[in-house]
Amino acid sequence: MEIKPEISIAKFISRHLSQVKLLSRVLEHELDLAKGAREVTVDRSTIENILDTLEIFVEDCEGAAGVQRERSKSVESKPAVARLN
Repeated sequence: MEIKPEISIAKFISRHLSQVKLLSRVLEHELDLAKGAREVTVDRSTIENILDTLEIFVEDCEGAAGVQRERSKSVESKPAVARLN
């Protein structure tokens, strides 16, 4: 049986909300680059990175709540990448 170290709820929320804040800033930056245009063009790699960050956020929150989730989308698997941050 694996023992999970207890962390305070405030630290957990703060650490995971930082991911959402980062996404908010990225999207705000993309809107600023559009300079008031009705349409916004975003690179595919930027969208993939946003989706990866959201998936990590959801998995972390569900893992903390003890919920197991199956991946419902059938997208070709991306190569594993080590995160250096």
